[in-house]
Amino acid sequence: MEDKRQKRKKLTIFRMFLVPLIMIMLMQSMIIIGTLVVRKIGGMLQEYSSSMMSRLVENRKVILQNDMIQRWASVRLEEDLINQKLKEFLESREVGLEEFFALEEMQSEFLEQLFPECLDILQNNSTTGVFFILTGKDMYSEKDHAGFFIRDSDPNTNSVNYTDLLLERGSKYLSRKWNIPLDTNWTTSFHMDGQGQNDSDNYFYEPWRAGEEYGDADTEDLGYWSPPFFLGKRASDSYEMITYSLPLRYEGQVYGVLGVEISVRELYDYFPVAELNESQQSGYMLAVREEDGRYMPLTGKGILYDLVRSADNRFALEETNYRSLSRVRDVRTGGQGIYAVVCPLRLYGSHVPYENTEWVLLGLDTEDDLFGMSRRLYVWMLFAVFVGLLFGVLGIYILVKHLTGPIRKLMRCISKGQSGLR
Repeated sequence: MEDKRQKRKKLTIFRMFLVPLIMIMLMQSMIIIGTLVVRKIGGMLQEYSSSMMSRLVENRKVILQNDMIQRWASVRLEEDLINQKLKEFLESREVGLEEFFALEEMQSEFLEQLFPECLDILQNNSTTGVFFILTGKDMYSEKDHAGFFIRDSDPNTNSVNYTDLLLERGSKYLSRKWNIPLDTNWTTSFHMDGQGQNDSDNYFYEPWRAGEEYGDADTEDLGYWSPPFFLGKRASDSYEMITYSLPLRYEGQVYGVLGVEISVRELYDYFPVAELNESQQSGYMLAVREEDGRYMPLTGKGILYDLVRSADNRFALEETNYRSLSRVRDVRTGGQGIYAVVCPLRLYGSHVPYENTEWVLLGLDTEDDLFGMSRRLYVWMLFAVFVGLLFGVLGIYILVKHLTGPIRKLMRCISKGQSGLR
């Protein structure tokens, strides 16, 4: 009986020290966990991951947009020079545009005079090609149009003797005079199928149509960015490009289309997928947002670009709980969703006579790569709190047991009476 009473006393003393300390540890742990939950630390970590990706894509968008508008589209500044050359040419021969278009020899002579000017354009704006095409009166019939198309295989350097240039379209005389070799798919003229017959001809017909319908519009508002296409319009043609072209007008009539081309391979340099994902399990995509809200892929780079493009010719995005992130609808990889950051490219003004003008740059990444690190960090934070609590309780138990040892010894002495006290 006496032993039981002593054990209860020992347990009571032990509890007097142990319970308050454990309660303090529990309160500290609950405060930390509560802070993580109430402050939504997990969501903040995921939001930080999404904002990091958003900033990367936004930076890429700014670089691409600046080059497209300030460098490549600067060809529009040449309109006055070319118009002046046409005016001087017509006045020197005392003819009008109708007679000019009726005589092929006169057209060839004008193209020869204009050729060196276009060579200078190509050398100064870092594009991979420049072209000039004479129009005529009828844009609906199938026809061969006179002009020339010069391609630059190395736009980052300017060769003195034009060894890096190829003539895609134009007369052999131009090739011999300027010592520019002919490409394997070279032809003397541009064969056009008529407006609306072939999308590959839109780079020519769209600015021509806009120039005719909006004769008083500024040239800047009539510049047309074409989706990627093949100049040869054949399956064997592997050289894909986008173009920026604009109509040239004289006395209210469109007489030609001037433009530059940018190789799709050259655009790949603007899509460094490794910056989104070191293992390159991501993608960049240049696309057009259509009127129904869906997106039409134009070009891009990366595994996820190939996956999204192969799923369907067009795709849709759905909203998420993250401000800057969307999710690709009905497309998954390895059971996880594909997230996208959409950055619009301001290539056109508010009122332009073209459709599908909402070009965008998308960054694509998987759910695990985007949020995996933040989720694992959040879990490890909770795990660290619980492990700290466990070791804290165990440490307090050992410490209290050690500190209450003398007290328990004193209690045993007191329980023995005078002999115990002695």
